[in-house]
Amino acid sequence: MKAGMTLLLSFILAALMTPENVSVPPTIPRESGSIVVWDEHHDQRWTAEWTMQSAVENGRPAVRFTEVGRGYYYPYTQPVRWSVTAIWVADSSFYPLRFERTITDMNGKPIGSERKTFDPPKHTVRFERKRENGAVETRDFQAPADTVTVEGIAGVLSFLPFDRWKPSSIHFLTNEPRLVEMKVQMKGKERIKTPAGEFECYRVELVPDLGVLNIVRSLAPNAQFWFSTSSRHFFVRYEGPENGAGSPHVIMELKDYQR
Repeated sequence: MKAGMTLLLSFILAALMTPENVSVPPTIPRESGSIVVWDEHHDQRWTAEWTMQSAVENGRPAVRFTEVGRGYYYPYTQPVRWSVTAIWVADSSFYPLRFERTITDMNGKPIGSERKTFDPPKHTVRFERKRENGAVETRDFQAPADTVTVEGIAGVLSFLPFDRWKPSSIHFLTNEPRLVEMKVQMKGKERIKTPAGEFECYRVELVPDLGVLNIVRSLAPNAQFWFSTSSRHFFVRYEGPENGAGSPHVIMELKDYQR
């Protein structure tokens, strides 16, 4: 799971994001908040502030997510800072469009960047990563209509039809990068206590669709999200890998929320 709220994984699939299953609301709510992330020993790793608001991209309705974070974040061994901008198309359904992340050291020196650019008509995505030494990695993928990505995922998932749930699958673009098919499962309701307060929540789990390839589980471990059961199903908690396979298992919790 990459960076926070926009660390927050990502999602949509033809079946999942069809108008009858996860339709875009008439008005995208303008929201902001902060999160805190702990390791499995409950030591704090990093914190971040996030925003979500409506936008327009090439004349089409869209939703824009931002995140600004700092702390210890895999794979960096020293504390870092980062900023993320994520744009999703938001007309009849959601679809990832453009994502950019920049990483610096604590003094502001650039040490890396990542960019994902989707081409909806062609169902393709280009992944670009620039490292501190100047090396650039570029990869192109086919991106089925149900493809989702980490950046902005918690915000988009909050629009799932929790009260009329249907089992779904998605293709998830990890930050290795790798395209993996995942099942989206409803695991019931739980009461969750976070720094922002105590909330009744729906728990949603993303599970690798293994088929005959058991190796997929190590490439894309399970990830769990909790969303409030209130009329606006805002993000409350995440538990799973911090940044893809091999990264630390973390717990991300809502620290503050404004609408």
